[in-house]
Amino acid sequence: MPANLLVDTLSYKDMVFDFAFHPTLDIIATGLITGHINCVKYAPGAGNNETAWSIRPTKKSCRGLAFSNDGAGLFTVFKDGAIRALDVNTGDVLIKKSDAHDNPINTVRLLTETTLATGDDSGVIKLWDVRTGTEIMQYTEHDDFISDFDYDTDSKTLVASSGQGTISIYDIRKPKMLAMSANQDDELMSICIVKDRRKVVVGSQEGVLNIYSWGDWGDCTDRFIGHPNSIDTICKIDEDTVATGSSDGIIRIIDILPNKFQGIVGEHEDFPIERIKLSHDKTFLASCSHDDTVRFWDVRHLTSEREDEDDDSDDAKDASGDKDSSDDDNDDDEDEKPGNNGGGTMDVDSDDSDAPKKSNNRRPKKQAPAASNPGFFDDL
Repeated sequence: MPANLLVDTLSYKDMVFDFAFHPTLDIIATGLITGHINCVKYAPGAGNNETAWSIRPTKKSCRGLAFSNDGAGLFTVFKDGAIRALDVNTGDVLIKKSDAHDNPINTVRLLTETTLATGDDSGVIKLWDVRTGTEIMQYTEHDDFISDFDYDTDSKTLVASSGQGTISIYDIRKPKMLAMSANQDDELMSICIVKDRRKVVVGSQEGVLNIYSWGDWGDCTDRFIGHPNSIDTICKIDEDTVATGSSDGIIRIIDILPNKFQGIVGEHEDFPIERIKLSHDKTFLASCSHDDTVRFWDVRHLTSEREDEDDDSDDAKDASGDKDSSDDDNDDDEDEKPGNNGGGTMDVDSDDSDAPKKSNNRRPKKQAPAASNPGFFDDL
């Protein structure tokens, strides 16, 4: 690719635990092991990245962050169990909710415009009303760290993966868990809803992608092997394709049902990948790793190929008339075909600023009030 179409790598002196893309603008926020949070305006071309601000609200590591829906604020979570809300324009800490969790918060996700989900190292999941800062739900079924979340807007369903080897399912309108899977005897590190909410893909410490059928949560219905190391992060490219980030430093593209390895997007040499995410315009896939960088990978070819396939399919339908009902049956059967057959131990987290750097060992994983929500956490 021509150099003028590439985005420069973001390099830091310390490890990046998580990052988030702005929902509408070419802005990325990064959270570091030292507690630093950085906001960068990125642009293709050498030397075009611009740091908007950098702050260090605490010496405890920033475990996760995500933008509010309108992009005016940023939610950040930390090892000390606190949630902080930042102004995206200035980096000012607008609100700090101390002791939001009794244990280090490991992951965060904005579910709706007003609902934030957080999960900690002890397995506790909490839902927050961002308008008032009040806790509206708490789930305590897990006994090990919450590694990742995904959320389906239509059914208002939150799915969570955990270090105890199970996934859990919640209707966020209800106080009790809907279901929990059988224990896989393996730490589950990442989770992603695909196939128009028909499947859930879960990455494991042993490098197996476990595939669950929606509503059939007892055990996975398919497995895809091939990753030589743990699958620490998953990002959906489209409903049929995911990108996986592994502790071997490689970002792979995987088709789901039929399961197929498509290729490699990029790599961080031998450094484990912490997180991969897709930019708001689906132009770039970004990844952060133990090499203290955030790297950008152009993935327009992946989305354009899928769009071309969809266009060809639509043209075929127009030429041949309505699709026969038997085609739907065949598609469903293919989804249920058994795939490949495929436990591990996670090292203790050491993410204070004086922690040793560049370890190849994996740690437990991990949006800010909009200006229009001045009451966020105002109970403090």
